[in-house]
Amino acid sequence: MKTTRYVSGIIMLLLAAFFWGTTFIAQSDAMQKMGPFTFSALRSFIGAVFLLFVIMLRKLMSRKQPLFQGSMKATVKGGIVCGTALFIATNLQNIGLIGAAPGKAAFITSLYILFVPIIGIFSGNGPSKTVLVCVLVSVTGFYMLNIRPEEGFGLTVWEIMVLLCALAFSMHIIFCDKYGRNGDTVLLSMIQFAVCAVLSGIFIFADTLVLDYPVICPVILKEGWFSIIYAGLLSSGVAFTLQISGQKRVPAAAAVLLMSLESLFAVISAYIIAPESNALTAVQTVGCALIFISVCVSQLSFPKRNKCVACKTPESAEGDHK
Repeated sequence: MKTTRYVSGIIMLLLAAFFWGTTFIAQSDAMQKMGPFTFSALRSFIGAVFLLFVIMLRKLMSRKQPLFQGSMKATVKGGIVCGTALFIATNLQNIGLIGAAPGKAAFITSLYILFVPIIGIFSGNGPSKTVLVCVLVSVTGFYMLNIRPEEGFGLTVWEIMVLLCALAFSMHIIFCDKYGRNGDTVLLSMIQFAVCAVLSGIFIFADTLVLDYPVICPVILKEGWFSIIYAGLLSSGVAFTLQISGQKRVPAAAAVLLMSLESLFAVISAYIIAPESNALTAVQTVGCALIFISVCVSQLSFPKRNKCVACKTPESAEGDHK
C-alpha cells in the first residue's frame, strides 16, 4: 500500500513537472504580448474556475460522501498562504523573463532544489546525505544544460528577479508540504489560485504604468489566448493540484528533485518545437544525464514519508502515514 502510494506520488510530480516545463515556452511568448501581472491574473483565474468545476463535478459524482476531506482550517489557511507565495513567485518569474535569457532563467529558477534542503537543514529536519549529493549533482546538470558562455555569468536586474522567484517557489513548496497533508487538495489549490488572481489583478496597473506594456485589449487577448489557456488549465489548474497531492506521498526533498525536471522538459519541448535552433550540445546532453541520474538515485533512498521539510507542528505529527 505504501509503495503504491509512493509511486502514484512520483507520477503526479512528474506530470506536474512536464506541464510546467512545456508551459515555459508559452510563458516566455506571453511576456512579449502582455504584462506579467495581467498574464498571472488571467491564468490563475482560469485555474481557479477549472478547479471549481472539478469540485462541482465531484459533488455530483459522490453525493453520499463528504464533499471536502481533511481539515477545513488547514485548507483555507493553506490556500491563502500558498496563494500569496505563488503570487510572489510567478510574478517575479514573469518580470524576470522580460529581460533574462530563457536558458539562464530556467537554471536560476531550478535553484529552488537547493534552497528547500538548505531551509530544512536550518530547521533541524534536513534531508539525507544521499539526497544532498543528488541535489548538488542536479544543480551541476542544470548549469550545463541551461547556461551558455555567450550569455555571461553576472546577474542582471532581471536575473535577480528570477533568483528571488526561486526563493519564493521554495517557500511555496514548503507551505504546500505543511498545509497540503491535512487539507483538501482540490479546494486548497482552488483557493490559492483565487488569491493569486486577485492579488495579480490588483497590480495590473503596474504593467502599464511601470513596465510600459499596452493596456490589455481584445487584440492582445486574441494573440495570447493559447498561452493563457494552456498555462491556466494545465500548468495552473492541473499541475499545481498534482503538486499538492504528490507532496502528500513523496518526501519533500525528493519531491523537489522530481519537480525540478520542469527545466529538462522545457529544453526537450523547445527542441521538439524548433529542433534547428534548440539542438542540444554535448555539454547539454551530459547535463541532462546528470539530472536524470540524480533524480533516479534520490528516489531509491526513501522507503517512507518524512515530516515537513521546514517545520514540525502538532498538525504534522498527525499527518497522513497510510
